[in-house]
Amino acid sequence: MRIVIVEDEIKIREGMAKLIESQTEHVVLGEAADGKDGLEMILRFKPDLVITDIRMPKMDGLEMAKEIHERKLSLHVVILTGYSEFEYAQKALRYGVDDYLLKPLSIDDIRDMLVRVEEKIKKEQMTNGTPGQHMRNLIAGAEKDSGKHCSILKELCGFPAEADYELFVGYIGSAELSYREVLEHFVERVREEYQEFALCYFYVENQQRAYLLGYGGQGTMDVLEEQVSRRLILRYQDRTERAIWTRKRINCPEQIREAAAELDSLFAYALVLNPKGWLDMEMVKQYCPMPFQAPAQIYSAIRNAICQDNVQKLEKAAGAFLSYMAEGHFEIGEVRKAFVKCYYLIGDTLQEIDSTLYQHLKNRNLLRNIETAVTWNELAQAYRDVIQVMAGTQVKREDISNYVIKRAINYIREHYQEGLTQEEVASVLEITPEYLSTLFNREMGVNFSVFLKQFRMSHAKRLLKGTDMKIYEIADAVGYSDPKYFQRVFKEEIGVSPGEYRQMK
Repeated sequence: MRIVIVEDEIKIREGMAKLIESQTEHVVLGEAADGKDGLEMILRFKPDLVITDIRMPKMDGLEMAKEIHERKLSLHVVILTGYSEFEYAQKALRYGVDDYLLKPLSIDDIRDMLVRVEEKIKKEQMTNGTPGQHMRNLIAGAEKDSGKHCSILKELCGFPAEADYELFVGYIGSAELSYREVLEHFVERVREEYQEFALCYFYVENQQRAYLLGYGGQGTMDVLEEQVSRRLILRYQDRTERAIWTRKRINCPEQIREAAAELDSLFAYALVLNPKGWLDMEMVKQYCPMPFQAPAQIYSAIRNAICQDNVQKLEKAAGAFLSYMAEGHFEIGEVRKAFVKCYYLIGDTLQEIDSTLYQHLKNRNLLRNIETAVTWNELAQAYRDVIQVMAGTQVKREDISNYVIKRAINYIREHYQEGLTQEEVASVLEITPEYLSTLFNREMGVNFSVFLKQFRMSHAKRLLKGTDMKIYEIADAVGYSDPKYFQRVFKEEIGVSPGEYRQMK
């Protein structure tokens, strides 16, 4: 299954994503911290399953489930909730929510839920009844059952044993979000306007592919092909976001499975071809790939720009990489491999110099988008998203630094009396101890431990001058359990002992 996780608690969100990807074969397409961003991600990625918290900022899980329901999106939703929200969560059932899990979650809870949803999806896919469902099973089901589904399909649709049929396969993941509605409306219109046609349709969610099988009287397949071309292809040919369509003429329903496999294989060439019309075998045969040469200078420029924290140089080098790959006419496998290599180059460089930004990049799960892109536009956009994370984060890094430091100082102010450590503060802020130390050096001019010590000494001086507390009481009040150690640190920092400081005027 393709999964999107929407949860405002980062530890729960990232922990669930890591668990799913490390211990199951399911794919986490993305993570969002609120319902608004979650809905945008759902509309973009079209997942099979959405796992969402019920209480979130901007748009909560119930509102998001309602939006999914009203938009008639074909996916499954599971709500995460606490005991205090249980009755509220039950309201989500009216919006077609499949299940709800009570926090705190266990590993077994998540696994069991995934199994239940997966079984439900399989039952939906294998449901026998409509011509589209039988066509789906004929193409994607077990080969041993092909004959049975083919016979039922011919009976339901009145297909003759031999005639002209045409199979159309479209990849619509690269089209605008509204395109699927356009496609389904097209199928309804053709059935109404051309009653001499028998038209079967089904859509594969996890592959974002549409299958149309048409049959009409002798010589009518040209009419159907013209309708598909005019309404579903030519109307969108000048748009960057557009579907890719293939088609094949066959003589009998028994050829559907083989024809579908042949057409599916053509989509691999959408990475290097950008057809405005049909993607066909003739176009594929005419593609002459050139030997691939890794753009070492461009890779070096990207790495240098990251190390120099130079957004303009990074965007320029990234643009040069896209141009090089677009103009190179390389083998399909080499194209994707080059993009993956560039992603790892960026990741490895970040890991060396900024572990927090590296983790931020990993959490966006953008590598998955590069690995699963079907068209060139999708692949290029997935790469731009990587660069945008880098550039956008770097532009705002100063503001982020100030914000993190303010939070750190507030936490120190509230907990300095305790045995506070850099690791504890970093954990609360959800950053690494090393990055916290780097920020203190950059923003405050001292490292974390020095700042904490100075902060404690400042409070100790006020207590020594303003109260009658004993020295061991003051030591404990500013976070030192050992009075002797406190006195030594105080003298090293202030130049006199606590007792001497108290006597000073």
